[in-house]
Amino acid sequence: MRDEVLHFPSGTNSLSVRVAGSGPLVILMHGWPELGLSWRHQILPLAAAGFTIAAPDMRGYGGSSKPTDPAAYDIDTMADDMAAIADGLGHDRWISVGHDWGSPVAWRTALRFPDRVAAVFSLSVPHSGRTPIPVTDTFDIVYPNRFYYIRHFQQVGAPETELERDPRDALTRISFSLSGDAPKDDWLATRPIEGPLLDGLTPPPPGPLSFMTDDILDAYTNAFARGGFFGPISWYRNFPADFEQLAAYGDNVIHQPSGFLCGDKEIVLAMIPGALDRQRTLLADMRMEMVLPGAGHWIQQERPAQVTEALLAFLEEVRPALA
Repeated sequence: MRDEVLHFPSGTNSLSVRVAGSGPLVILMHGWPELGLSWRHQILPLAAAGFTIAAPDMRGYGGSSKPTDPAAYDIDTMADDMAAIADGLGHDRWISVGHDWGSPVAWRTALRFPDRVAAVFSLSVPHSGRTPIPVTDTFDIVYPNRFYYIRHFQQVGAPETELERDPRDALTRISFSLSGDAPKDDWLATRPIEGPLLDGLTPPPPGPLSFMTDDILDAYTNAFARGGFFGPISWYRNFPADFEQLAAYGDNVIHQPSGFLCGDKEIVLAMIPGALDRQRTLLADMRMEMVLPGAGHWIQQERPAQVTEALLAFLEEVRPALA
């Protein structure tokens, strides 16, 4: 079975993509701060089921290009990156699967390429459509006089410096604090508005993370030590542009078959109350909604077997849509 890393052009940039299997195309889109490696438990089982699986390092990450302009990390551009991968593999149509920041990209591909994206599946981040005002305009309303990580990430320089000081420690702290092993909603604990990110998180216990071996953590660490955090954090600096782009997609309703899965300790559900209810109004053909007890944000790594099983069931159901 094919299993190789390929590079595809997207405009003036290049995307590093692990490609496995043959058959209908499924693109797995990771989030922050991860790599295509985050899908390591799903790639080969999905490929063995008769699909071509493409798991890119998204723009700004790993072996892919890392533009130096923060404006290069808007969601329409990320969606175009996914279309470039499909083009490079010779596929007119594909299924989009996303986690964390990869989820808004997956949802956007369904809106941006309605004739090419046959179905879409999200882990952790529901489809919310266009909000009444940009997210960046809500910080002082929802989180007045207290730290909030997305507000913190709007400044260029300080967040990168903090995380790049010791990438392995940063990734360990971030990974633990958003997992099901940490106190629920650890990232929403009240603390001083100007504080750094890492000091406010619950420290991880000694030893390896329960859902990630030290070897995998080392692979993440090496990638971020080489590539830095500027590109990954710059995704957060485009909320106003992303907000304006959504106006071009009408009511933002997704008509393709869709699915959603998360853990019941998912931080995004705490940050966006009513997100699942709103999503149900925006997905015209929802085939699956699943919430796994005890799981946190890194769902495909924390619950690999259950996520793989759910994805396989969804892909088999929507496979005819690719014909």
